[in-house]
Amino acid sequence: MSSFPRRPPPRMSRRRIGAVTLVPCLVLTGCAGSDDTARPSSTPTVKMPALTHTPSVPKGDTTIPPTQPLRLTNKMTRPGARLRFGQKAIVPIREHHPLPKSYTEGVLGIVVQRIRQTRASKIKGNFDSHGTAVLKRSIAYYAEIVITNESGNAMSLSVPRFEARRSGGEISTVIITGGELPGCSESPSPDSFDHKGARWVTCELAVSTPSEPLQEIHYMAPPYGVNAQHPSDRAPSFKQHYGRGEIVWH
Repeated sequence: MSSFPRRPPPRMSRRRIGAVTLVPCLVLTGCAGSDDTARPSSTPTVKMPALTHTPSVPKGDTTIPPTQPLRLTNKMTRPGARLRFGQKAIVPIREHHPLPKSYTEGVLGIVVQRIRQTRASKIKGNFDSHGTAVLKRSIAYYAEIVITNESGNAMSLSVPRFEARRSGGEISTVIITGGELPGCSESPSPDSFDHKGARWVTCELAVSTPSEPLQEIHYMAPPYGVNAQHPSDRAPSFKQHYGRGEIVWH
């Protein structure tokens, strides 16, 4: 097992921590604040039926909480590594599934392709007039991400934490938590992601102004980033072992 210097925890992603001050602020779920806020159109409330059964534990998962933090081996990508688009990172992964109360763990290969851009007005969503205006004067940045199963076990995973940023790691001042861009689908791992070499393709989408182009993709899952732990997760947070330095593709 190799030893890596600990780095200061990175700033949290504004997209993922909720209430923040942004100019402009573009969120489908609403954003308290100034007139720059893009508010959602009124939609009816749909009451979901109560669950009558506990979801089954995904194939390959365990219900036993982990007792050790994720560790890096010599073959894994070092914290703080800067890779060119198209280069492959090897990372450990662990995910908690709240409803079946289970854990997925394994090793992933990650290749981030170059960032492409298009008009943000192509993003489809239930935006109000202000949100639509913000999109019309902004640029959508998106990158295909190819993830491979390196450990060979069955894994059921949501998309790990990625974020598109400006050169030098600056966060975009435009935020979007809803909407879809044709040709860029963020999707969980397929059922076939259960053997070594299995392939999973997803996409990272972000929006910024023309004067603040997004040029980097940051990988923010532990141990490289901090642990965003679900309240129902019974495992220790291991926070002292995480936040060691994000992997950056540029």
